[in-house]
Amino acid sequence: MSWKKCAVGLALILLLSAAACSRSSTKVIYITATPLYDEAGNVIVPPTMTQNRPTDTPVVPTPNPTRPAVQQDSGLYSVQPGDTLGTVAQLYGITIEQIVAANTTIDPNTLEVGQLLTIPGGSLPNTPNAKLIPDSELVYGPTATNFSVAGTVKFRQGFLKAYSETVDEEVWSGVEIVDFIANSYSINPRVLLALLEYRGGWLDDPYPSDAQIAYPMGIVKEGREGLLRQMLDAADALNYGYYGWKYRGTVTLTLLDGQRLFYAPDLNAGSVAVQYMLSVTTDPAQWQRDVHPTGFFQTYLALFGDPFVHAFEPITPSDLTQSSWALPFAKGEEWVFTGGPHGAYNSGSAWSAVDFAPPEPPDEIKLAQGACYVSPNWATAAAPGVIARSGEGYVILDLDGDGNERTGWNLVYLHMDDYERIPAGTTVQAGDKLAHPSCQGGFSNGTHLHISRRYNGEWIPVVCEDCAPGVTVPPFVLGEWTMFGLENQEYQGYMTRPGEDNYRQAEQTRDYEFNKVIW
Repeated sequence: MSWKKCAVGLALILLLSAAACSRSSTKVIYITATPLYDEAGNVIVPPTMTQNRPTDTPVVPTPNPTRPAVQQDSGLYSVQPGDTLGTVAQLYGITIEQIVAANTTIDPNTLEVGQLLTIPGGSLPNTPNAKLIPDSELVYGPTATNFSVAGTVKFRQGFLKAYSETVDEEVWSGVEIVDFIANSYSINPRVLLALLEYRGGWLDDPYPSDAQIAYPMGIVKEGREGLLRQMLDAADALNYGYYGWKYRGTVTLTLLDGQRLFYAPDLNAGSVAVQYMLSVTTDPAQWQRDVHPTGFFQTYLALFGDPFVHAFEPITPSDLTQSSWALPFAKGEEWVFTGGPHGAYNSGSAWSAVDFAPPEPPDEIKLAQGACYVSPNWATAAAPGVIARSGEGYVILDLDGDGNERTGWNLVYLHMDDYERIPAGTTVQAGDKLAHPSCQGGFSNGTHLHISRRYNGEWIPVVCEDCAPGVTVPPFVLGEWTMFGLENQEYQGYMTRPGEDNYRQAEQTRDYEFNKVIW
């Protein structure tokens, strides 16, 4: 199973685009469900599944830091370093004008740290504070190392077992789709399966309703029918909730009827992720039932047992550091810094990726292949390690040497072409050749290298100006260059290094002096 390269039509001039391209909404996806019969024509009767139940004494998750800047009882906000009226308005899901109208004595152009702002609407209610999953059950990390989607689905009688989609003339099974989404978004497949069962009944019901077949994750949107599109949207929503809470300062949730709530301050990022994802699928009354301990949590318990028993906390240590990493291309080559911090995989994930375009290829390559050409240049290993996964546009460089991308530091190289791509299991040193940049894998309409970092399955953002209390991230340094981003502006960023000639700015053009990088 592999992603096809994004078509570019006549856009031969887009030689440097690092922006995402969406799959066409008119793409034909054929959905089939094969009856559960063996080769002799007999109906397959799966064995009875033993349902796991909560432990007598459920494990209490590690307490999470509250957010002192948000004072929910008073309707006041204490200004933090770096705040503007725009960032405060975004935090609460309101407009700058509403804040100014509620604070007539302030200078809207000058805020002081510690200054109290009245938030329009007074005190918002909290979301329920039931913890649904630990953070380690949201990310595709250490606790899911030995988990098998195929092994889980094998003995269940539901619709998923027989399901397939035809995408770009390739047939994908339901298991392959779940695996693909889990790997791409770095989301624990247990969460995806539990949500699929909770909303669509696909693990245990061989005959779900027409609505559940069309929208198995419950996200009812025109053009988003079928398991692949539903899981794409669900995974991005889960990441949006998780990384928004942990790294982007999000403290409010807007339900489908426009009602705004504060996330309960004692929640953890994994539970916020589930709350947010479920909120985009149903009305507020049903959502309250979904996030109650008798809702989604019971489906998770029945499938996989108490998620807190095997929690790996914290998933990222507070003193996390990054070792010395080189630039991911050969010395002496001039590459172009085309993309500042942006989503590792879609915008909901942490903005842990930056983009580099290889040197301009010969004219004959551009004329023959267009914007999505296979570069003759190589992406190279930024550090010693082992190739944990290779294929479908990816090269995953595992830096702790165990070959397991679920643990420790990993560098994720995306848009790597199959041609001469390094195989999984290879041990490499810094500077070794990995693969040729192209458009393969993910979303791309122009050849480039998209490189991001993960730790224990969690995407680690390039910078973190709005981290939750007690959460920090190490600087993202490649060679001498430290990466920075512009707050709330995806793809916009720059990098600096000591000494002279010390600044580069991300721009999607070759006609700019300050985005060329050579070492």
